[in-house]
Formats: sequence, C-alpha cells, structure tokens
Amino acid sequence: MSQWESLRLTDVLDRIRDEVYVLPVIQRKLVWNEEKIENIFDSLLKGFSFGAIMTLRDMRDREPLFEFRPFIKDYSDGVFIFSRKVEKLDKDIYYVIDGQQRLSAFYIGLLGSYNSKVLFFDLLSEWKKDDFLFKFAREKDNLKKEIDVVDGNGKRRTFWKEVKNLYRELKETGGEYIEVYESIVDSEELSDEEKETIKGNIERFRDKVLNQPVIGLNIVRINRKKDKMKNRLIAVELFKRLNQGGTKLDALELMASTLKGLDSISEEFLYKDIKEFEDIGFSQDEVIKLIFLLQDNHRKNLTEIDEKDSLFIRKNRNRIISALKGTRQFLYASKLYDFYSFYKPSIIPLYFITYHLFHKSELKDEEIEKYFSNLENNLDYKLIYKWIYLSLLNRVFRRRGAGWTAYTTGVRKILDVVKNYKNKPFPTSELFEMYENHPLDFSQKIKSEWLEDYDFDFVMYVIYDKTRKFRKEDIDHIQPKSLLEKRGFGSESINTIGNLQLIDHNINRREKRDKELKNWIESLENKNEYIKKHLIPKDEELWSIKNYKNFLKERKKMIVDKLLREIQ
Repeated sequence: MSQWESLRLTDVLDRIRDEVYVLPVIQRKLVWNEEKIENIFDSLLKGFSFGAIMTLRDMRDREPLFEFRPFIKDYSDGVFIFSRKVEKLDKDIYYVIDGQQRLSAFYIGLLGSYNSKVLFFDLLSEWKKDDFLFKFAREKDNLKKEIDVVDGNGKRRTFWKEVKNLYRELKETGGEYIEVYESIVDSEELSDEEKETIKGNIERFRDKVLNQPVIGLNIVRINRKKDKMKNRLIAVELFKRLNQGGTKLDALELMASTLKGLDSISEEFLYKDIKEFEDIGFSQDEVIKLIFLLQDNHRKNLTEIDEKDSLFIRKNRNRIISALKGTRQFLYASKLYDFYSFYKPSIIPLYFITYHLFHKSELKDEEIEKYFSNLENNLDYKLIYKWIYLSLLNRVFRRRGAGWTAYTTGVRKILDVVKNYKNKPFPTSELFEMYENHPLDFSQKIKSEWLEDYDFDFVMYVIYDKTRKFRKEDIDHIQPKSLLEKRGFGSESINTIGNLQLIDHNINRREKRDKELKNWIESLENKNEYIKKHLIPKDEELWSIKNYKNFLKERKKMIVDKLLREIQ
C-alpha cells in the first residue's frame, strides 16, 4: 500500500537532518560527482522534473526492518558511513529506496560540502538565455570573475554567492527575499540591469527551495503480517527494480544490495573488510565469486545470491579475511605481488590459493594469515608456486578454445580437483594432469622453441628478477629493427622475445637509437651490469649483427635457463 505526498525542498532537508529520512543498508554509497550536483540545481531553478522519491515507512516502537545510516552532508572521497543497528525505533522513519543521489545532492549543496568545496551560485546567471551557473569551489576567489556571453560577443561578469549562506539567510528572514537582496547589493557597485537579474535569481531560488512543493514523495508501508526476512526480500526486489533507471546500479551493486538486505554484516564485509585486497585484484565482484567457490559451488552467478551466502559470510567472515591475507603473503614471498598489483593478470589462481588456505581446518585464522611467513619445509609453498608459475607461463588462465574457457571450464575443472585435497598438500601434479588430459596446450617442460607462446609480460617479469614494472613503450629491439630489415630478416625473426629487452623509452630514443649491439655495449660505462641484467651472451662475437642467428639461439637458451631456475 502506498501514498503520495508533495513537499517543499526545505522540509525534506529538515527531515534528512533529523534522520527521519534515512538510507537503508541495501543502499550503495554516493556516486554523483560535482558536475551532477551542480546540474541538478540548474534543473531545480528551471522548474524541470527530476522524478519521484520512493520511500519505505517503518513505524516507531518496533525493531527496524533494516539497519540504516544518515545521509552524508560533508562528502569526502573514500569515506563511507556504515549502517547502525537499532533495537527499537523511537520515531517513524522513511527508508529512501530510490532517490538517494538526488536528495544527497540537495543536502550537500544547501547545507554541506563536497571534498571540502562548497557550492556557489552566480547570481548574474541569465536563466532566460542560458543555464543557472552553479560551481563548487573552496573559496569564491577560485571562481571565474568573467565568463563568455552565450549567443553573443564579449564577456559578462559573475557575482558568486555561497549557496548555503543564501539558503540560511532566506530561512532566517522567513523567505523575505527583498531583505536578503538588499543586504547583498547594498555594498556593491552594480548596474540597474544587474540588480534586477540578482533580485530575480534570489526570488526564484527562494520559490524553488523554500516555497514551492517540488519533491514528490511516494510512501510505501511495510506489511507487518509478513515475517521480517520476507519483507526484506520484497524491499530489496523493489530497490533493484527501481534502480534500473536513473543513475543505474550495475549487476554487482544490485547483488551486493541483496547480500546487505539479508544480513547487514555484509555491508562492512563488502565496503570495509575486503577493500584492502583490491591491490591484488579482489574487488567486490571477485570476492562474491570467491564466496561461492569456498562453498564448492562454481555454477552460481551473482544473480543467485541468497540467504545461504549471507549466513556463510556471517559465520566465516574472519576466516575469509585471514585466507586473503595469507594469499597476499604468498604473493610477497614468491615476489609475484608486483606482477599482480601492476599487470592485473587473472584472479583465478588466487581464488584457489585462498580456497586451499581457507579449508586448512587444522589451522587457526591467525595461522593461515602467516602460513607463508616461514618457507623452510613449507611443502605447500613449493607446490603452489610451481603450479601458479607454470600456469601463468603457459597462459592457462588466458586461453580459450578446445572446450576451455578459463573463467568457466577452467574454474570448474580446477575446483573439481582441489576440493578433494582439503587439509592435504596442494594437488599440483593432479592439476597438471588435468591440464594435459583436457587437453590444454601446456607442458611442465620449458623449451626455447616454445618461448613465443609463453605469456610475454610474465617472461619479461622473470627475466628482470621480478622487480621491473614496464610500459609497452619500454620494449626495445636489442639488435635494431632497421638494421635487421636491411639484412633481409622478417618480422618473426626481428620481433622474437630473444631480441627484446626493457630499456627506458627516452634512453632508447636519444642514446641507443639504431646502434648495433656491439657499438651500444662499447658506449656504456657499466657494460658488465648491462650484460648481466639483460641476459646478453658474453661471447662478444655474438654482438655483431652478422652473427644474429647465433645470438638469438644463445640468448633464448639463457632465457630458458633462467625460467627453469625459478622452479628447481
């Protein structure tokens, strides 16, 4: 059952301030930027419709349907107000189901700030000719003193007034805009035309904010005959349907709202606990998928989140976090952390490292966090490292075809193996056997003739001792492309990994340019360091371009030797 109510914006703001209108735990954070907030004030003064606000009414003296939080008045990037638990409501409240962004924009603009900036209104805006000009700034002096005239030549000056001061002055005078107008223009040198423009803008601002009912509120009542969980699910479904319009929520945000609606502990889990793992690729999306895998379910997708998943998080929240910390520690121990944080490869292997740690039931949470702090006699470390190393090298998690898609077939087949080895050593051999039986283009052997098929970023990362983050423009031909083309070599022989190194783009353009390898090395003061760093054969005869084929053969052998040393 629902009813409609038309309200003045000032009354809505008072109710937001008094926490009569609140945000249920299923709501996401504020996503509107400064420009969107500025634009809605322009729309307000022009009299444009910006849609109804949908609320769900909850009654006093009852346990609230949802945990909730107040609207944010002074917004700051990265700050999120978490919902609070209330045993019993001391007043009727209204959960804002649809309209959070719009109401937040008005609340911030008229009473608060956005990243320490406040909203200003150019009182010389000519609304009949162009837009009402609203801008965020820390100080009035940061705003333009003149702007181009719309549909004309020349410029006009601006007259900026802080919006929250204008709103406060109008409220204090009971909406007597003439009194406010006179206090503004008395000390300024303004033309009669400018004074009329300012007066008209103050009057229009007063009417739209203080006088006219511009907010349409739809109030839905909770049916207390249904149980609490059923009401929650109905509210979540309403929220999801309403938020397919306006500022759309993506699939993840909609599914996250389901989790939070089922159990508010999921809000802190999704917005606080897992935030620290974004550096290794665990966004909310990936963590929700991880939740399914930890329950041995690879088929489930985001749209199928249910109460079972919510209960799983509540019961295992600390252990999930500990397992993720243990996974990050593995990346540090193996020197793969920079590769994951910089290149953002597939998250799949990290799912199953976390899975393996989570299901080590003989270990306490704090023990799995530090599981890889001591690698001596740590068989799991050696097994996991070999698996992830050869899998990354062979591009297992990037392959498609032959019935294999990494994020579907791959995840399913890996889970089918690892779920049988809970509390046992990591099943590296069994996973390799699964790869070969699929069959994948995979081998535990590393050979020169396969180098071009390996993951290029990973090979370069290993060549440079897992310390070099590189841009694509830093990839350079050791023997210059121009010289090799003159000798009749084709692109396959020129662009091979055996002839590629990482060197600063600016050094390559200025100092190295098209120098033959032997000339380049001889020009270096630290040539021994260069030879070692870039795996250059020590035989100086091979530095000559006339011996290029032998150079390639020897350097590829050196690369293979280095790749092999990593897993011996």
